[in-house]
Amino acid sequence: MKLNVFFGNKKAGSLESTENRGVIFVYDENYLNDKNSVPLSASLPLQREEFSQKQCIPFFSGLLPEEDSRKKIADYLHISETSTLKLLEALGGECAGLISILSEDEDNSFSKETSYKLDSKNYEPLDDNRLSEFIEKMNTRPLIKADDKLRLSLAGAQEKLALAKINGEWYLPLNGAPSTHILKPARTGSLSSLAQNEYICMKLAKNFGLPVPDVDLLNIAGKDVFVVERYDRIQEADTIQRLHQEDFCQALGIMSTSKYQNDGGPGISDIFNTILKVCTVPALESQKFLRYVLFNYVVGNCDSHGKNYSLLYKNNRIELSPLYDVVSTIIYSGLTDKLSMKIGKHYEILKVTQEDFSLLSESLNIKYSVLSKIFDDFAKNYIPAFEELKEDEKISGDVLNSIFQVVKSRF
Repeated sequence: MKLNVFFGNKKAGSLESTENRGVIFVYDENYLNDKNSVPLSASLPLQREEFSQKQCIPFFSGLLPEEDSRKKIADYLHISETSTLKLLEALGGECAGLISILSEDEDNSFSKETSYKLDSKNYEPLDDNRLSEFIEKMNTRPLIKADDKLRLSLAGAQEKLALAKINGEWYLPLNGAPSTHILKPARTGSLSSLAQNEYICMKLAKNFGLPVPDVDLLNIAGKDVFVVERYDRIQEADTIQRLHQEDFCQALGIMSTSKYQNDGGPGISDIFNTILKVCTVPALESQKFLRYVLFNYVVGNCDSHGKNYSLLYKNNRIELSPLYDVVSTIIYSGLTDKLSMKIGKHYEILKVTQEDFSLLSESLNIKYSVLSKIFDDFAKNYIPAFEELKEDEKISGDVLNSIFQVVKSRF
């Protein structure tokens, strides 16, 4: 089996399942000869030699959904959840960043652009009834492949759908056209407030002065639905453009199944040092990352792993993406209090002390005062930041108060 990998409208290379060497990736010769070509990933530098399965699969598998979402979609498509290539063939038309993955048969028929016109060829209007139907049937019919015109893949473990919002109206992207927003419906049971929770945390991050995408909280089909604008898509006039991005598991060549540090995934220092190595302005981006890490600690987000931080390739620069996927997990008694990436010598968030942050600063070769200044800034701002959120009628007072108590306990 062989799949063509496109970076925008350029064929970058091919993924192939071989008889003796497993899955391999090889850059296309024309792509290598183009002086404007860039690597698909920090873990896949431009080279003529093939990349082994161990080298290439972490990046490409990282484009696919994870855990239960991956299994549910695989079952729906009658594909083995362990078959990365078959899942990429089915879903790879619209991936995160600037990547499209197509079979040889689709190569000539499937759109492979970096900029898409807002027309009926690329986008199909969704009325309220059809949008509600998609939300209601996500458990039994994943939108990932609602019909033959829609082929998209969203990384992550949570069920979600990607749509385009144009002039305030919702559209279904067709034939590989990019989406602009991701929708996450509220879960059932003990995590039913998760959409509220993420909305509050993202609004709070913005009030703390952190770069975040625009977010909203809608009620669709009687459910809270968290909506976030995609930072790897730009809407200008009558076009939508893609930007390239990759998460830090992909950048470091680590499988999504090992995203937690305790399972072999990246720790804070791994991401910090990668930022210093690859970002265009490392001093600025590393400082931004530290603010992200401390904010996740302050709100009690124990699930901020290597896939929840990303590199964004924008205007010939490599920078840290806006903050995303922030939830105060600590307010749910059924979820672990173990951090995805340890701070100092502790994984358990309730055991983290000032000494652990001192150890963290040592491991990063920075002064402790760098971290303490960030804490001081957050301490000054958290009360007015919450006061502003009290004015938002979409927010549940109970969830807001639970998160406030967590944040208050940090200072």
